[in-house]
Amino acid sequence: MKIQKSRGFIFFIILGVLSVVWFLIRVIPKPTRITYPCQRMAAVNAAGFITWLFGTIVTFALFKNARRKLRESRRVLAVTMIVLGVVAAGFAFMLPAYQDIKASILSPVEAFNPTDLNQPIGTAQGIFPGRVAWAYNPDAISYNPAAADGYWWDDNNTDPEKLDEMFSNSIDAITGATTSYDGWDVLFRSSNKLQGKGDVGYAPGEKIAIKANLLMGLGGGKEKANTPGPAPQLLHAIIEDLIDEVGVPGGHITVYDVSARIPDYIMEPFKNHKDTAFQKVKFVGNPGYIEDERYLPARADTAFRIHFADTTVTDVYLVKSITESDYLINLTNFKAHTLAGVTFCAKNLYGSVYIPTATDMYTNGFGPNAPDEHAGLHRCAAVHYFPSDGNVGPYPAREMGTYNYLVDIWGHPEIYNKTMLYIVDGLYGCAIQNKIDKFISFGRKYSASLFISQDPIALESVCLDFLRNEPLCDTYVHGYVDNYLHESAQADDPVSGMVYDPAGKGTPLKSLGVHEHWNNAEDKQYTRNLGTGDGVELYRVWLATGLNEENLSISAVASLNSNFPNPFQTITTIPFELHHSTRLEINIYDQSGRTIENLATGQYPAGSFSVSWDANNYPAGIYFCRLTTDHGFEKTIKLHKTQ
Repeated sequence: MKIQKSRGFIFFIILGVLSVVWFLIRVIPKPTRITYPCQRMAAVNAAGFITWLFGTIVTFALFKNARRKLRESRRVLAVTMIVLGVVAAGFAFMLPAYQDIKASILSPVEAFNPTDLNQPIGTAQGIFPGRVAWAYNPDAISYNPAAADGYWWDDNNTDPEKLDEMFSNSIDAITGATTSYDGWDVLFRSSNKLQGKGDVGYAPGEKIAIKANLLMGLGGGKEKANTPGPAPQLLHAIIEDLIDEVGVPGGHITVYDVSARIPDYIMEPFKNHKDTAFQKVKFVGNPGYIEDERYLPARADTAFRIHFADTTVTDVYLVKSITESDYLINLTNFKAHTLAGVTFCAKNLYGSVYIPTATDMYTNGFGPNAPDEHAGLHRCAAVHYFPSDGNVGPYPAREMGTYNYLVDIWGHPEIYNKTMLYIVDGLYGCAIQNKIDKFISFGRKYSASLFISQDPIALESVCLDFLRNEPLCDTYVHGYVDNYLHESAQADDPVSGMVYDPAGKGTPLKSLGVHEHWNNAEDKQYTRNLGTGDGVELYRVWLATGLNEENLSISAVASLNSNFPNPFQTITTIPFELHHSTRLEINIYDQSGRTIENLATGQYPAGSFSVSWDANNYPAGIYFCRLTTDHGFEKTIKLHKTQ
């Protein structure tokens, strides 16, 4: 719908009145409806109209009084009222909300509600095909912006131990291992098979690159309190495993984002580490922002060009941080995006390319920008037309079944074959790419999640489902958001009809993974969860986290202690204490979250007790024991059964 200039003001008045009436009828009786997309739009329009109306009334009143004061020869007071009237008029007629209302008429935002639920496409990847591990622990996050107790990335706000547990258990979940060393060995062997090296693990001298999304340092800007990025505690957990468990020398690990300045909070925990192995970890960033030797400048590798299916895109190359490494880890964030709808692992790779024609100070050739009709690589990401955002307006939205540059980038064998692990850091989710938010769908708290997979398409499908279920994300997560996932999952036979051969060797890509949408936001079930297909599996990682801080008072009810022995072969004993008489249940769960045995149910008096579990009929692996009481106490411990 187009607004003609002669009628725009009439639309503004009509829409404003209707929005006020609609808001009063729908929201006042039930305030929770304010989270609905239509109500949020109505609220903005109503607020804009009321503010304009108030400013207009005040303006007329001031001018009327100024006229009376002039007749009374009270010129100073009259001039003052005229000035105030002009200010009020400007406030009323130049109100930003007025532009928002016009934008909403030009392009009404429609929530992304796909109809192809539980209809997987593509071929699932990974040791457990299509598995996405989801670890959720709100106890790991305590950041309160109003408390002025540091930044979200400080250890006192993001708990290193709890985050390490989330990461460690997630690695176990996608590899089936029971120790960190075994888990990483499985990942290295899986990557080497994909690279054609055979069933071999990590070899001394091999190098690992970690592509972290460090765009909080884009443009040379300093990191800010609410700016998103990977948690340094998570990066430390990854690198600590590589150094201490696998035996990778610190100097053979590179953390990079060639499109940005590497922020201090990412590097300092390593540069100031007591262990020299951690001090030797390399950091590579955009060469245009290096003021000293704080990090290494990015270097291009013109021997490795990306051959895009759209042949009008030329002269885009990979960087040496990738080509000189043997393995790659993709570490990104959990964000909605003004242009692409979402930004996860695929767009994270924009910080892995070199474009010689992009010689402006902003990119120095490194990163996705370029001064041509493609606007670098950003043009491929547009999924909707949102005219109120100047960053989006110039780019035409890509429709379903159209070509997408992202497929060529992450399908390039130097990237796809080398990537052993895909990680989405969802500790602090974002409703827009440059600001952390508390999500309504997570109880108005930070998302406190970690998503890990070997299947990049399955991982992004799951993260997209979470964001499209978040009301705060409706503004940007709409349009044909999952077109690039359809193209990637069916890269061997895409709907667009394009031939994806990014290495330019006459070998078109095969499916990069499996894409699917869950059944509903409450159950979050995919076809592998339901047992109805070979699509995605959302694997919920069990954590021995105890209680949330806000419920610490109920810890006086009971306690669940560590089992002994642990690890064990057949039988283990699990002690617990009750400080008050209570009804309880003690259950054993497997790694998929299924209850496999009940150890106790009923009313118990105060005292010390124990239960034994005979696991002789169960295979070796990780299990969980959970104690719950009718007072609200809940605690889980991890059990390790060996052969």
